[in-house]
Amino acid sequence: MANKKSMNPNDDLMKSIEKEVSKFSQHLMSNAKWIKLIDHLVNNMDEIKKIQFKRVQDDRIGELYLDENSSFEFDYWQTAFEGINSFGGWLQYKEIEYLSFPEKVDSKTEQDLEKISIIIQTIGEFYLESDKNELKLICYKE
Repeated sequence: MANKKSMNPNDDLMKSIEKEVSKFSQHLMSNAKWIKLIDHLVNNMDEIKKIQFKRVQDDRIGELYLDENSSFEFDYWQTAFEGINSFGGWLQYKEIEYLSFPEKVDSKTEQDLEKISIIIQTIGEFYLESDKNELKLICYKE
């Protein structure tokens, strides 16, 4: 008996992402906007010490590992990252619900959330939320 399940595990992942994304009424990011953002963050890594993210599929918080040597020149960077996050493997831009920039990086290091906000806003319009502990760049709203 033939099985109609996808032979490509990536197809199942994309279906899962699409299902979760469909629950949001506002989609605030595009792939082009992501590329500009990531490029700008890499160019300002002297100010940005820690970036966390939440995926739409679950409640786990991951961390992006960007540094001044990160390069996004290959075709596949147009839609996703590979291996530069704490979950390993691919991370599709469309599966990121929000980015978080915590004020406290560790017990000895803090990052200036106001400076990070200004860096982000020089790229274009983004939906930012902040409090004294973190700055969030929101990718989807309900």
